[in-house]
Amino acid sequence: MTATTRPRLIFGKLFLLGIVAVGMIITSVIWLTARIDQVEQENDINIVQLMVTERVSHMQNSASDYANWNLAYEIVMENDVDSILENIGSGAVDGGLFDNIVLIDVEGNILHVFDAAEETTTPEQFDRTGIEPFLSQLRTTKPGDKIAVSGIGRINGQYGAVGAAWITPDYYSNLNGAPLPIIVGIRMMTDDALEAIAQLTLGTEYAITPINADSTEAHLDLVGPQGTPVAKLVWQPHRPGAALREEILPGILLVCFGIFAICISAARYFHQQSKALDQAMTIASTDQLTGLLNRSGLHELLRSTDLRARIDHGHLAIIYVDVNHFKKLNDDYGHKVGDHALSVTADRLREAVRKGDHVVRLGGDEFICIIRDHAPETAAKSVSDHILTSCMTPVSFAELEFNISLSLGIAVAERGLTWETLLARADGAMYQAKRKKQKSAEIYTIDSGVSGDPNLPRSLKRSLAGRH
Repeated sequence: MTATTRPRLIFGKLFLLGIVAVGMIITSVIWLTARIDQVEQENDINIVQLMVTERVSHMQNSASDYANWNLAYEIVMENDVDSILENIGSGAVDGGLFDNIVLIDVEGNILHVFDAAEETTTPEQFDRTGIEPFLSQLRTTKPGDKIAVSGIGRINGQYGAVGAAWITPDYYSNLNGAPLPIIVGIRMMTDDALEAIAQLTLGTEYAITPINADSTEAHLDLVGPQGTPVAKLVWQPHRPGAALREEILPGILLVCFGIFAICISAARYFHQQSKALDQAMTIASTDQLTGLLNRSGLHELLRSTDLRARIDHGHLAIIYVDVNHFKKLNDDYGHKVGDHALSVTADRLREAVRKGDHVVRLGGDEFICIIRDHAPETAAKSVSDHILTSCMTPVSFAELEFNISLSLGIAVAERGLTWETLLARADGAMYQAKRKKQKSAEIYTIDSGVSGDPNLPRSLKRSLAGRH
């Protein structure tokens, strides 16, 4: 290599390195800013989904409240116009719960229509085409189940949240299956409602379009009563990444200023990611299906000085809960039914415990209730009785109805006892209850023959429990 070619080679390498560095910088900036826009749009979609779902759920609950009212049933069946207007029509509309209320008699004819603009509207003026899908879906349900259907519908040319329910009195069982009237509540997706969403997301030009309309903007499918999309909510998303890219790209032509601008951009972006990470750490301690603490959350809980002191002083008990025949339920009816059973079980456990107690999902179909009390055994028995009483209520999912049975084992803390041993005792007591098929909680005692060794394999615990 000659003296003249060496500088050229170094220049070429530096030039190539410069091109690669500039290319990497530009590529990184484009990717980072696009990612910011992607995260922003995902957040917008989540917020919009939450607000639309809340509006539909509110309409479903409001319609149910009026439907499950003895007075509503009686005045509609008697067609007492004044009472209907006073108790259902003007009251509900003026109260801001509904934009429209439609009452349908037992023969399927529109009886009354109330709206916010006018105190009453004749049935002939109301186009019932928009509510027919809700009525059809409602007719697939059993009136006695008091189920309301809801979703987004197109009413008189405008989209809105709709809830429909059978007007069912408490004494429906005495009616011998007589047909029931129906109430339909409607809350329109007005410009004001869309503006409220826009203020939360910083998006613009919110509008609802037909489901088959082409759209390059951000959008969310709005579903009807059957769960199928009926329209799109579209908007122009806020694009902080694109704005950032336009701002820093000129500076990239000047390498030093370009690198500095990228560092500022990355710092801003990763600051946002740091906040998201903090939120993710909180979510990591919560079971996503049931909303209860998971094992990670339990580990954090066990770091509490107060909890360790309660174990050492014997002021704590564990109720170990196992869902009986859960695998068979999953195998026979599918994971959706199984997930629903776990969610219902979690709700029942949450309702049974007292303030200051904790409910944890260990995984699968196993839960524990941590009972804090100066008389832990008595408190655990009381909570267990509440849990088992709640299991007497059947669970409905779609058209399926079934009961959830649980096996419960109780272990009470003692001075010097470790958490692992306490948990193993409760686990063993639960398997004893499962073996006996008893309808009450099994309490661990030294004489019960239940192993309290946390290192003992679970299969051996089952075997030991089966010897007694």
